[in-house]
Amino acid sequence: MSFMMVFAALVLAIGLPASAMAHHVGVYIPKDNDISKNFKDIKFAGQSGRFDLALKLFDDGIVHATMERREKELPRNLEDGLRAAIKAGDLQGVELRLGIFLAFMTKERVADALERLQNGALSPERRRDQARKFLNAAWRYYNLADFVVTAQDPKTAVALRMGFEDAYTYLGSMMVDPMWAGGSSRPPVPADDRRASAALARMLEASTTFIGNGAKLAAAGRAKLFLPAR
Repeated sequence: MSFMMVFAALVLAIGLPASAMAHHVGVYIPKDNDISKNFKDIKFAGQSGRFDLALKLFDDGIVHATMERREKELPRNLEDGLRAAIKAGDLQGVELRLGIFLAFMTKERVADALERLQNGALSPERRRDQARKFLNAAWRYYNLADFVVTAQDPKTAVALRMGFEDAYTYLGSMMVDPMWAGGSSRPPVPADDRRASAALARMLEASTTFIGNGAKLAAAGRAKLFLPAR
C-alpha cells in the first residue's frame, strides 16, 4: 500500500479536514549523518536478534554520547531505559526509546529553523535559506522516527508530516528543494514567514506531545501494545 493510501486512511480515521489529503510529503531519503547511521546500526542489530552487538554499537556510538550530553533535556532515564531494553532483548522497547530520541532531535532542529526564521538581523532570503537547512536536518531524523510515531499516535504523525510540507511551502522552496520531490505537481506558493513560523510552531507542539507520551509508555513497559513484534 502506498504512503498516500495510508495517509488518506489516517486522515479519514482521525477526522482531519479533507483538505489535508492534498498534502503529500516527498519521498526523498536524506543521506545519513553519524547519528542516523548509528541509529540504523543499533536498530538493525536488534532486529537481527544480535542484542549483544546492539549494546556495543550503542555504548560505543554517537547516539549514546549525544544522550549523555543532552541528558537534562531528554526524558528522565531514557538512556538507562534504552540500555536495559537492549540487554533484555526487548526490541519494541528499544525502538520506542530510539524513536523518542529521534523525535527530540527533530524538535531541536525545528526549533533552530524557527529561531533562524525569526532572526531580524538577517535578510528575508537568508533567514529562509537557513531555516530550510535546519528543516532538512529535522527531516533526516523524523524520517527514521515516523514509524514509531505513527504506531503510537497517528494524529501526531500526520500533523508532523503536514507541518514539514507546510513549512517548506511557505518558506517558498518546495518546488526546487530536492527533499520534497513529491510536491513538484503543486503550484508555487509565495513565501510567507508568518505561516511558515506557525507551521514550525505546530511541529514543536506535536513533537513535544509524542516525546512526553512516548516516555510515559516506555517507562510503563507498554511499547508492545502498539509496536509489532519482528
